[in-house]
Amino acid sequence: MDNNSAALDAPVENLMAQAQNLPRQGAYSEAIAEGLEPRPHWRNLVDFLHGGGEPGLQQLAQETDRLLREAGATYNVYGQARHHRQTWPMDPIPLLMQAGEWAWLEKALAQRHLLFTRLYEDLYGPQRTLRDGLLPAELAFGPGGLSLEAYGHFGSTPLPLYAAELARDPSGRFYALMDRCQAPSGHGYVWQNRRITTRLYAGAEQMGNVRLLLNFFEGVRSNLAALTPYSKSDAHVALLTPGSANASHFEHAMLSHFLGLTLVQGDDLITRDGRVWLKTLEGLNPVDVLLRRVDEAWCDPLDLRGDSMLGVVGLSQAARSGHVALANALGTGVLENLGLHAYLPKLAQFLLGQELMLPSPQTWWLGDPQHRAEALAQWDQVSILPIQANSDQPIAPPNGEREDAEQLRETVLAAPHKYIARAFFNPSLTPGVRQGALAPQRALLRVFLSHDGQTRQVMPGGLARVAATATSWRFSPEGGGASKDVWVVDSDANARRDPIEGVSGVTRSLEPAPMVGAPSRVVENLFWLGRYAERAEGSIRLFREFLLINAEETGLTAAQREHCKTRLLQAFTLVTGALPGFVGEGAEERLADPGDELRSALLDDQRSGSMAFSIQSMMRCAISVRDRLSPETWRLVDNLSQSLSRLQRRHQIRLGELMWETAPLLTDMTALSGLTWENMRRDLGWRFLDMGRRLERAMFLAQLLETTLGQTADTHLEGAILERLLIVNDAHSAFRLHLRSQLEPAQVLERLLQDDANPRSLVFQLALMDHHASEIPRPPEISLYRTQLGRVAFETLAALRLAAPQELALADESGRRQALMALTARVRALLPLFSDTASNSYFRHAEAPHHLFSVN
Repeated sequence: MDNNSAALDAPVENLMAQAQNLPRQGAYSEAIAEGLEPRPHWRNLVDFLHGGGEPGLQQLAQETDRLLREAGATYNVYGQARHHRQTWPMDPIPLLMQAGEWAWLEKALAQRHLLFTRLYEDLYGPQRTLRDGLLPAELAFGPGGLSLEAYGHFGSTPLPLYAAELARDPSGRFYALMDRCQAPSGHGYVWQNRRITTRLYAGAEQMGNVRLLLNFFEGVRSNLAALTPYSKSDAHVALLTPGSANASHFEHAMLSHFLGLTLVQGDDLITRDGRVWLKTLEGLNPVDVLLRRVDEAWCDPLDLRGDSMLGVVGLSQAARSGHVALANALGTGVLENLGLHAYLPKLAQFLLGQELMLPSPQTWWLGDPQHRAEALAQWDQVSILPIQANSDQPIAPPNGEREDAEQLRETVLAAPHKYIARAFFNPSLTPGVRQGALAPQRALLRVFLSHDGQTRQVMPGGLARVAATATSWRFSPEGGGASKDVWVVDSDANARRDPIEGVSGVTRSLEPAPMVGAPSRVVENLFWLGRYAERAEGSIRLFREFLLINAEETGLTAAQREHCKTRLLQAFTLVTGALPGFVGEGAEERLADPGDELRSALLDDQRSGSMAFSIQSMMRCAISVRDRLSPETWRLVDNLSQSLSRLQRRHQIRLGELMWETAPLLTDMTALSGLTWENMRRDLGWRFLDMGRRLERAMFLAQLLETTLGQTADTHLEGAILERLLIVNDAHSAFRLHLRSQLEPAQVLERLLQDDANPRSLVFQLALMDHHASEIPRPPEISLYRTQLGRVAFETLAALRLAAPQELALADESGRRQALMALTARVRALLPLFSDTASNSYFRHAEAPHHLFSVN
């Protein structure tokens, strides 16, 4: 053993000692061979890891967390109503696979995919496997069995994508625990994990021996386009997601962005004339291929589950007619039934004429009396699993180690056809980082395959999942599990090959995705993202200006301070709509002691109109359009959400502290505005986002001026509030630079209402809204101002331009500025019409009614 290896003895012995403390002996070690020697393909990585010692491991873990947060990699945890997003859990130490072993695994996986393809074709075709008794009909037609609605023509490639969950037994042999056939997931997380490890190990010599993933993903995109029943060159491929609340929505957004697919939800699509169409602002756009991440039962509320809100009415008929290709085909869910594993060896002989290379552990389907008797005879040595696979726990401890073994036995015997028994073995152990030190972790390996109908390509890597501890059996993020990158390691860098050339003999390139319009749902979410972002920014600006009156040397008298604070707090309530606030009954008491009310109006996300409510609503909109946002934009949005969460966790925070704690929020809000203005493509989505922002800013300013200046006050009091108005709207310095005179209401109103050069003036907002409205598609024979949206924009802008600042500043005998009040009231009445018109005209796509019959 050389010096480098000798230095590893203590850590490796510690790792092995922990492994030996497991309650059951005999797990295969991925990294360490007999005699405490690293396996050859692990040696370089082990040298690298232990060269830095425990501080190096801690740094790796911290850097991994930082990079994941920076990338916005998340996983949604079901059952948590609040703060349900968590950072994607990833262990920094990859799982390494030797290239020679991987070559065998590629062949075995391709054979298993072929077997399931043939089985699908038989079950939804001649059903020879049922007629000849190779498969029990009770299993095929029972729970988790055949989908009657799937009978018919669903294309020649039912399984374009396939994944299998593997585990090693103590001898090192791989077994398939689960098959993911209907909507295989994890591709996006694989790519995210590889991006992280590439940065973590950028200086490691061994990275040069790791096979690349990029060409596999290029092949996936090409294979999906090849499924189209129409022209491949301009095939429109979309990814159907259940929505932003789905556990893996981040992966859906990332994968669609990376592969150039349109991310859609069920209500984005409609079927007409036998085809599937995407509803966009430009009209209906045909969809040729649908990569679905919605389980088949929820895909079509007409033919399948009638209570589904996730699918598309008529989708199964469109697929059956050959007008849209589905990846994967409907009906493939039966192939995930764990009861099939008991019969796969015979099925491989029958359908392929071959021995099964990659079997499952010995399995008994308990609906079969003979199988049930054999399993009960060895009850303590087998594991029990439901036939409908649970990805959180694809492997379970033997019944003899379960505290609920007797209760489980009663449950199983009450409905045995819903369960399998499986021969138990300990999955392999791989090193991971726990609390800054190496620790053994139970590991599973998910491998992926892509098929275009002719060739099969296996991803040269995959998604490893590890349990939270060496004694845990839960592998999902909900259960405390984590993921790992998977490296396929060649013996030397010169042997590294293109992953697709090595499997299929051809090189595939990524065809550019055809240009399609923005789905109406996306545009609506962008519109409201802009509105909520501006609404939150406005509330922060008013709150901070209220506090700065006392916190800084403003030169104000006590009377001026009280006047400004009262007017600003009243405006805060009316602008945000966070009632009761500082108006109406009880307002005087709350004005005298505003602390609790202000904290609630800022931090209570269950209170409509609060700053927290606006930021959380903005976040929900951003999650829904995540594939449309740049990484920098998403990072800002996520920072806002995280900053808010930290503020909410601080109980009874003082108002003075809030002034400084909200400063980063305002900075991020301003940066978000700049990013969306400078970096987003000027398409219709951006126009509606900016329209939402401009509309909200215009509403803010109109309400602010009406509340603070609608009723006159003494000259010295009004001068103070005029200065506050300029500061809130970032116009104070420019005003002083160009007008070195005493503040007058008419001058301030002109600057805030009608100054075309002031980006926060009311006219600036309305002019941009008018311009955006002119760019929205409309029939060529209809002019802008004949549309409802154009008329509202024109009328609002005309009313503002025709107003005379001197007249707006005049007050009647009661001290009310009637002209100003009338103008702001008119603006506040017209702008909601603009929003309603946009919603009714562009965001809602109710299909025109069809007459079932006509009466002559």
